[in-house]
Formats: sequence, C-alpha cells, structure tokens
Amino acid sequence: MEVQEIIKEILGQQHKPIYVISTEELFFIDKLVQTIQDQFLAKEFQEFNQSVVYAKDTDARSVIDQAREYPFFGDRKLIIVKEAQDITKQKEGQDVKTWEPLIAYAKQPLLSTLLVICFSKKPDGRTSWVKQIKDLGFFTEIKPLSDYQLPAFIKSAIKELKIEMDEECQMLIMDSIGNDLSTIYNELEKLKLNIPKGQKVTKDDINRFIGISKEFNVFELQKAINNKDRKKIYWISKNMAKNSKNNPLIATIGALFNHFQKIWITKVYGNVNDDELNKILKLQFKNFIKDYRSAANQYSLASLEQGISLLKEYDMKSKGMYHRSISEQDLYLELALKINQL
Repeated sequence: MEVQEIIKEILGQQHKPIYVISTEELFFIDKLVQTIQDQFLAKEFQEFNQSVVYAKDTDARSVIDQAREYPFFGDRKLIIVKEAQDITKQKEGQDVKTWEPLIAYAKQPLLSTLLVICFSKKPDGRTSWVKQIKDLGFFTEIKPLSDYQLPAFIKSAIKELKIEMDEECQMLIMDSIGNDLSTIYNELEKLKLNIPKGQKVTKDDINRFIGISKEFNVFELQKAINNKDRKKIYWISKNMAKNSKNNPLIATIGALFNHFQKIWITKVYGNVNDDELNKILKLQFKNFIKDYRSAANQYSLASLEQGISLLKEYDMKSKGMYHRSISEQDLYLELALKINQL
C-alpha cells in the first residue's frame, strides 16, 4: 500500500484502529504524520486527543495504556509514535527493543483510538509480535521509490502543489537533485512560493530559485551526450565542475550511468515500437523516447558498454578508490574527455 492510499484510508470512515508502518524513506513518514495531524482531528480536539511521541522517550506499555483511554470532549483519539524501532522494555536488567505489549491490544483495540506506529528501520520479521501484527492485518511496509518511479513522484507533487511545469523542467529537477524525495519536494514548494499562481515554471525560474543552472546541469549534459557534441560535453562538464557543490560528481555519475543504460537498451531493442520500448525503459515521459533512439544511432553497442564500464570506474574513483590523489574537478574533466572518446 502506498502512503497516499494509507492517508486516504485513515481520513476516511473505514480506517483500521492500528497502523504499523515500516519504511526507510523518511519523506513518507513525515508526509503521513503531518497530514494525519492536520486533518484527522478537528483543531478544537487536537490539544486533548492528539499525541505525537518518539519511541525513545516512552515505552510500549505506556503507549498501549494511553491507547486504551477514551477521548476527551470528542469521539476519537490519535496517537502517533515515530522512530518506533527505538522502543525499549526492561527485561532482566537489560533494554530489549520490543513491541510485545501491542499484541494483546491489537486483538481487542479501542475503536475510538487511532494508533499509528512508524518504523524508519524495518523490524525483525521473525519476532512473534511482528508475525502476529501482520496476521491481524495491521502491518504495512512502504518501499523506497526506484529511480524509474521518480518522474511519477514529481508529477504527483507538482499536481498536489498546483504548479505548472513542462516535462523538460521536471527532468532537469530530477536529474540535478537526485532521488532525495524531501529535497525534491522542498524545492518544488520553493517554486510554488515564488512563482505567481497559474504561471508556468521555466528553466530561468529553476536557476533563480533552486540554483540549478539552465545551461550547466546533468540534463543538458545528457542531451550533449545524445548528440555526441564533444565541445558541449566538455564545456558543460567544466562548468559543472566549477560548481561541484551543486553538482556533486557522484550524483552526476549516477545519472549518466542510468542514461547510458537506457541508450544501451534502446540500441538492443531498437526494432520494437515506441510503446514496447517505453515498457522496457519504464519512462514516465514518453516524449523522450525519440531522444534515446537518436542517441542509440550515435553510438555502437561496444562504445555504450565501454561508457557504462567507464562510469563504474569513475564512481569508484569519486569515492577514493585506487588511492589516487585527484580533485573532484579534475575527475569531472577527465571523465568528460574519456566520454568524448567513445
């Protein structure tokens, strides 16, 4: 179940009394908690019937005792526990991390209480309490987004924030920021605050308010690689290297690695139609298929495989492998020169 589905269910009339949610993506937890806090209870009841605690500051028994209490001046109560993996229970003089007291409560929960327990680290599925909570249908795991799901996330966030933005600007943000959902969402919120309602976001706006250059970014670098424009590949890389704080080499290599893989796939499956190719590439923006077809015509299969190996090599170099003392800027330029030789 996705976080939006959980939120929709909780804010509806048929929600479960308990949600044990496990996800390593903190953005999902923050989004879930904030939305439920804002909307589950009317403001006049929040002070009395709403509690948000960190597990390290309490224990499972205290949480369960609170969940068993009836709401004040209302018909429902909300308890949210964050970082649930930090819960402790004294057992034979030692701190044991367990939610065993939840089992008895889960078998007969108080229906006026909504108990949401959030894990940012997956609990051990072999433990008795986890098995029983799963059997009762109260456990949900939300997996982090894969790279191919990022465009859909950005589209959804743009729709939610009511921002007008074309696909090229969306790709610019995704390729420049990476897969940090919180950062992506925060930057989109920044655009919402600074761009007049109804006005379409431009590359100039992204440069001005987010700090991503409209000319020197990984998206423009990919376009130059597609066209095998050696002069532009080097020029963009040189300018990105000068501002490596906003263009970390590791992030650039990751984006180029995915890009070269997609060109390679297009080269291998070039004879299939656009719809079939799109299913293989898993592109959210189908318009970019023509760019991958064009790029595949520029490179041989061997050169693409060489490029993928090259990016693996420079990924290790950027992480200090091979014991070479070389600056990030020099690595940027060295990589650009080698890409130009493909």
